[in-house]
Amino acid sequence: MSGSRLGGKNKRKYAARRRRKNPPQTLARRAKATLRPLQFSSGVRIGRIELSPQCRPEERQALAVWIRRLPDAFVKRLPPLKLAIAERLSAFRSQLFINQIPTPGKNRPEGHTHAASFIPERYIVFRRELFHRRVELGRIAYHEFCHFVWPRLGNPKRRRFASLLEQELREGVAGEFGYSSEGRKKELPERKAAGVPVSPRRWRDYVCESFCDTGSFVLLGSERRAKHSEYSLRPGARARRCRLWSLLVLGSPRSSLPGAEGGKEGFQPLSSLRARRS
Repeated sequence: MSGSRLGGKNKRKYAARRRRKNPPQTLARRAKATLRPLQFSSGVRIGRIELSPQCRPEERQALAVWIRRLPDAFVKRLPPLKLAIAERLSAFRSQLFINQIPTPGKNRPEGHTHAASFIPERYIVFRRELFHRRVELGRIAYHEFCHFVWPRLGNPKRRRFASLLEQELREGVAGEFGYSSEGRKKELPERKAAGVPVSPRRWRDYVCESFCDTGSFVLLGSERRAKHSEYSLRPGARARRCRLWSLLVLGSPRSSLPGAEGGKEGFQPLSSLRARRS
C-alpha cells in the first residue's frame, strides 16, 4: 500500500520536473522560437531603427527612404526597433510561419502575410517580395510602426480614439483604411445582430488595427495612392479620423495632413522631414 502511494508520488514529481524542463508552448514562446533565426545583435542603424545585416543593399535603401521621411513627433514615440526580412511569411490561426513550409492539411496557411510585428522583442519582419512594390512597402511599414506607438500612446489618448470609432459605428459609417481593420469592423454589428456579445479583446483588436491603418494613411501623405482598394472610409469620416490621429500622435490636427482636408494630398515641407542619418 505504502509502496503504491510512493510510486504515485514519484510519478507526480517526475511530471512536475518535465513541466519545468519543457514548459508549454504559449503563443509568446512560439513567436520567439519563430523569430529566433532572424534575430541579430547589431546592424545598419538609421536613427532608432536598425536594419538586419542580412538585408540586401537595395532593401536597406528602400527602408531608409520610408524611415527618413517620418515626422520627428512620430519617431520620438517609437522604441528602438530592429527590422528583418524573410523569404516566406505566412499565418495559420495563431501561428506565424517564418521561412517555413507548413504541413499540408490542418496547418494550411491562411494566405501570405506581408509583415509581422513582435512587440515585446521590438522586431518587425517583412516578406521579401514586398520590396517589389515601393509604395506598398511604405504603407505596410508605417502600419507596423504604428503597432509600437499604440501601447506607448497612453490610456487617455487611446480612449479618445476608441470613442471616435464608437461614434462612427453609431452613425453607421462603413469602410476603413485597410482590410485588417475593415474585416474586424464588419464583424462587430454582425455579432451584435446575431445576439453574440462582442468581447473586450475583440473590440481592442479592432481599435488597435484601425489606429494603425489610419496612421499608415496619414504618414504616407503625398505618396499614397488615392484609389487604393483598401481606402474605403467615406471622405467626411476620413477627414475627421485623420485630424484626430494627427492631433493625438503628432500634436497638430492640420499641419501634417493637408490631404485629409480635401486639398493636395501629402505632408507640408516641415523641418521634421529632413533626412536623419546614423
